[in-house]
Amino acid sequence: MSNGDRARDIPAVMTEMLERATRKWTRQRKLEERHPAAIRYRASRLTTIPRTTQKEVAEEVMQECYKHVSGPRNLPAQARQIYYAARGKIMEQTDDRELSYGYFSQTLLPDYQDEHPDICRHWNVIYDARGHCEEPHTNRRFGCGTLEVDNYLAKLQEPEAVEASFRDAEVETIGPAGGYAAVFYVEKEGFAPLWKAVDLANRFDLFSVSNKGLSVTAARKLIDIICGENGIPVFTLHDFDFDGLKNAATLCRDGRRYTFRNEIKVVNLGLRLADIVEIEREQGHELEREPAAPSKMSEEVRRELLTGYGATPEEVEFLLEERVELNALTSEQLVALVERKLTAYGLKKVVPDEDLLAETYRAFHRSDELRQEFEDLTATMEESTVKVPKNLKQKVRAILANCPGLRWDDAIRIVLDPSALDHVREEKVKAKRKSGDFSDGDDDEEDKT
Repeated sequence: MSNGDRARDIPAVMTEMLERATRKWTRQRKLEERHPAAIRYRASRLTTIPRTTQKEVAEEVMQECYKHVSGPRNLPAQARQIYYAARGKIMEQTDDRELSYGYFSQTLLPDYQDEHPDICRHWNVIYDARGHCEEPHTNRRFGCGTLEVDNYLAKLQEPEAVEASFRDAEVETIGPAGGYAAVFYVEKEGFAPLWKAVDLANRFDLFSVSNKGLSVTAARKLIDIICGENGIPVFTLHDFDFDGLKNAATLCRDGRRYTFRNEIKVVNLGLRLADIVEIEREQGHELEREPAAPSKMSEEVRRELLTGYGATPEEVEFLLEERVELNALTSEQLVALVERKLTAYGLKKVVPDEDLLAETYRAFHRSDELRQEFEDLTATMEESTVKVPKNLKQKVRAILANCPGLRWDDAIRIVLDPSALDHVREEKVKAKRKSGDFSDGDDDEEDKT
């Protein structure tokens, strides 16, 4: 190449060097145009280095922020509420370095609670629900969050035959005693309509729990108490990938945020490589496969972890390259897989002891007799003339002013019988339990007497 050619190439070389040197800055500026919040990221990462870490500042402000959110009555405080109270304080002392909610809720806040048990012993921190739970037969359904799970566990009830009154006799129960034989844990949401379509939970007496990905603390606590204290197993269903096997293997292992009090029997329903091979053989072609999720871990580390999660050598080799999700199965294939393994396990329907069976039989028999007597009685009665109070509306408003937790028709019952207030409240609590609302505490705490 001549000297003239070299001279002509100098601008091109310099342009390439300049583009390479400013590539990161250009990406950052384009990101800021789409997301203005990224400006703080640039300020912290490209121009300054925080002298103080976010964890150090969290140590200083966490108690103040919790008290600010919870208030003098120590009311339940959402982790996100505490995050918003702490975010500005932490960023201000770390040169406006962006604080993500994930890092705050999964690391800073739990770490602070773990490291300061004396301070946090009575804290009432609520984490967002990341899934749902549902009883068989009663259809009680609630979010798999801290508050909902705690309220459900607090209201667990042994089965009780309730004698007939103005309603037929019934059996009241909350929880596994007389209610369900196992927990059915699915690592992802979206399959509930499928299980309902085939009546899976009712036919096998299964308490259903779904999560979005790895199990949350609330789910672990629920399983620990329900399964561990009642001697029932938990069945897990998951994708055939690294996270799926990890979720199934670690579901009932002690972790940083939860330590199990009981030994739990975990039964893996799949998806496993043997299941995939069998389904592919039956349908005559491969299931849809996807590349293994990218990972910063070395292949050696992934091999070791997969083996620790219970993967066979063949499964390890497969999962290093590919994965198969539950969604790759047809609805029929998925239902058949679950039913076949539940049946193979030998899960039996719940049948209580002889005493409860006999008590319930007598209550139902008496209920049938009373219903017949009531029907005979009403057939002979004529409609009576009822005198409605002229000031009924004012009476109703007065009752609702003193008891705002009631509804207008509850108030009418109290107009008829002022002593019925306690009975009305009891019925509302029972109705709430039947509806599966475990999102907050007992009703009517604000009602006046």
